Amino acid sequence: MAAILRDAIVNMELLPGQLLIERELCDMTAASRPSVREALRQLEAEGLVESQNGRGTVVAVASLELARHVYEVRAELEGLAAQRFVERANEEQLAELRAAVLEVSRAAEEGDNPSTILAAKNAVYEILFRGAANPILDQMLGTLQRRVTQLRSLTLAQPGRSEKSAAELRAILSAVEDRDSGAARAAATFHVEQAAKIVLGALNQGKPAEASWLQPARA
Repeated sequence: MAAILRDAIVNMELLPGQLLIERELCDMTAASRPSVREALRQLEAEGLVESQNGRGTVVAVASLELARHVYEVRAELEGLAAQRFVERANEEQLAELRAAVLEVSRAAEEGDNPSTILAAKNAVYEILFRGAANPILDQMLGTLQRRVTQLRSLTLAQPGRSEKSAAELRAILSAVEDRDSGAARAAATFHVEQAAKIVLGALNQGKPAEASWLQPARA
């Protein structure tokens, strides 16, 4: 149930700021009201919806400040995950990563819909995080990925971004295959920075992002 609503938010079928009416969600998902309420509680914990006194539950609206904080942390954690993957992953996990990255490239080249591409990218991240063999890092990244879900839909909406994102993932894979932990960390950090520039630019009323996405955007 939560997955259905999460996909609807990512695909912009439920828009930021939209009021979520239980009856309509029941009709949309063929689920019971208790199931809908439980799903909304889960999505609120993930930061995708929020309860507003006197109004009800609405789809969360991502702010520029929140996005900057999220991507700043994401860049560091994913860079560390890539580094640790090189140092700790076995050959089977490397083969899984290679296959997952190739699937992202295929989906991007063939113009699959954004939800399919996001699912393919999620598979890459899951393999990367698991291969890093650090349960605390995996837990932190899992929580962060749920906060990033809505923001990531903004990056794939930009023409050509899917192909560029796939190329960035291939660069991470190349560094991993070379067993170069420093290059893998740098490539993973760069990948997040490129996504962050697009998101921060979009949230800053369509203005270009700053040269460094960690710097405050000008009004």
